[in-house]
Amino acid sequence: MKILHIITRLDCGGSASDTIFTVESLRNHDFQTALAFGATHDPDGSIWRALADRQIQFFYLPSLLRNPSPARDLAALIGIYRLLRKEQFDLIHTHTSKAGALGRLAAHWRGIPAVHTPHGHIFYGYFRPQVTACYVRVERWVARYAARIISLTDDETRESLERGIGRPEQYVTIPSGVPLAFFRDIPRNLGTDFRSTFGIPADAFMFLSVGRLVAIKGFDILLQAFARADFSAGGGMTEGQEGKKVFLVIVGEGAERQALEALAGQLGIAGRVRFAGELRDIRGALSAADAFVLASRNEGLGSVFIEAMAAGLACIGTAVGGVPSLIRDRHTGLLAPAEDPVALARALSEIALNDELRRTLAKNAAASISPKYDREGMVERIAALYREVLGR
Repeated sequence: MKILHIITRLDCGGSASDTIFTVESLRNHDFQTALAFGATHDPDGSIWRALADRQIQFFYLPSLLRNPSPARDLAALIGIYRLLRKEQFDLIHTHTSKAGALGRLAAHWRGIPAVHTPHGHIFYGYFRPQVTACYVRVERWVARYAARIISLTDDETRESLERGIGRPEQYVTIPSGVPLAFFRDIPRNLGTDFRSTFGIPADAFMFLSVGRLVAIKGFDILLQAFARADFSAGGGMTEGQEGKKVFLVIVGEGAERQALEALAGQLGIAGRVRFAGELRDIRGALSAADAFVLASRNEGLGSVFIEAMAAGLACIGTAVGGVPSLIRDRHTGLLAPAEDPVALARALSEIALNDELRRTLAKNAAASISPKYDREGMVERIAALYREVLGR
């Protein structure tokens, strides 16, 4: 059975990572897979090398862009249709919004089934209300052309149905998966080396945050919260005071890096914030950290939370998207409202200063990460879904 996966762009985010892993691993389930994608920023060629190293057949569609462009969108639609016809694919699995809409239309015209994974929704946090309303209208229209729609969480399904997108019987929940064993057994020396590399004292408290440096991830909110947080009790000192300090390490790259570095300077916390750049392997950062935090304005699920929880870290997140399905407030972590640096600052202070709470949350979090969050299980459920859709 020939399956084409198509995604709008390949970046360092979770949707691209999940898609590449799925395309590669489905070959172990008797599927012949290929990957199509649109314009992708890859200055060092690492994405192309990754596809080549994994021996993934891929098709580059330069007309497939994230932003609306009627002429290019039409060209991309025609290109997808021709690809489906030429390569005789049995099913298309679309990922993210633009590739999802165009891919489902092309599949309908070609007469083959489509499975769609939005990788979370963009009902809030991304665009102006008028743009979001247009997105919802398009999703309502193209939902009819999907045999199945994969949600990362049950809440994602509920929010989509509330907006009239699809029918209940179309939806199936398959969470993003991570290689759990890889993050549960991290060599201790990786953390020591990481702290040494980035100048974090061995006795300092370290918060870790990981993600693309773009607006939706809320790093500006996190920096504001970190500047507000009171770490003066119990050993942590605010900027300018002597004694044990609390540091924030941000792993990731993106268009907002310079602005975020400038903001850290304006807030007077530049000395306690480290921008580590993009790391292909974050185990050293996880091992070095005392707690994990992500202040997203929206989040499909947040695979990095799964990685941090599997690594035994207490986590702080915002109550958006699929995050509450992972973090149960005050049981497996702490939740703060989105775009609320005051509430987030309180959570940062509490985690840093309350050792007993932090240990309890970390223990509960690690225990809550069940096999359903393992990557191999994710692929097995997707393979079973394909067979169901194809009747084989």
